[in-house]
Amino acid sequence: MKYNHFISITVLCALLTGACNHPVSRDNQLTQKEKKEGWQLLFDGRTMNGWRRIYTDSLPKNGWYVEDGCLIVEKDKSGESSNGGDLITIKEYGDFDLTFDFKMTSGANSGIKYFVDESLGNPNSGYGYGPEYQIIDDAHPIFKTDRVPVGCKLAGLYELKEAPDTKKVNPVGEWNTGRIVSKDRKVEHWLNGERMFSYVLGSDEFKAWVQKSKFRDTKGYGAVAKGHVLIQDHGDKVSYKNIKIKEL
Repeated sequence: MKYNHFISITVLCALLTGACNHPVSRDNQLTQKEKKEGWQLLFDGRTMNGWRRIYTDSLPKNGWYVEDGCLIVEKDKSGESSNGGDLITIKEYGDFDLTFDFKMTSGANSGIKYFVDESLGNPNSGYGYGPEYQIIDDAHPIFKTDRVPVGCKLAGLYELKEAPDTKKVNPVGEWNTGRIVSKDRKVEHWLNGERMFSYVLGSDEFKAWVQKSKFRDTKGYGAVAKGHVLIQDHGDKVSYKNIKIKEL
């Protein structure tokens, strides 16, 4: 019995030592390794510090809230960017590695935009312009119509480039992880650890995509080398957490 007791204690100590050597990542917190690598949280899990409503110097009065460690855009019948409006980072970013977890409700639509240029938009609206990592339930009603834009499905570059249909997606109500990497104008979209595609911002190919899109008359679309990160209010409930960025 004493021998067995000794073995149990030894095993327990080994497990505890292993846990210390391999710390479990907690929501909305950076590990020591991430801190050393230069990662920064864009959402602390408690407040909306570091964000503001687009075209203003303040947070939205409604439409967004923090609950249980999640940044949530609420469902509202007023439609796209009409309730709280789009939420943008106070700071602008150039080359970066951005990751975020998101959880959709059934039929939801949202998006993460980057290189957002406020000079392109209408200050009286809540809608911001910039390349968009599409976040959408691929069972959204729009996919049953004849007016589906290019890049409309999850992880696509909205209006411009499709994500592969072979992507691995966790079901509605479960968490997925998105990632956007931009370095020297080369941009990559990732989903759940898999690279979806890459493109070169401002290239002839990119410009050709824009000319075929609804942004063709938006002069300067995707032309800036530095801009805000934006989370879109599309009138649907979507939750976000673990939003973090590393400047490259």
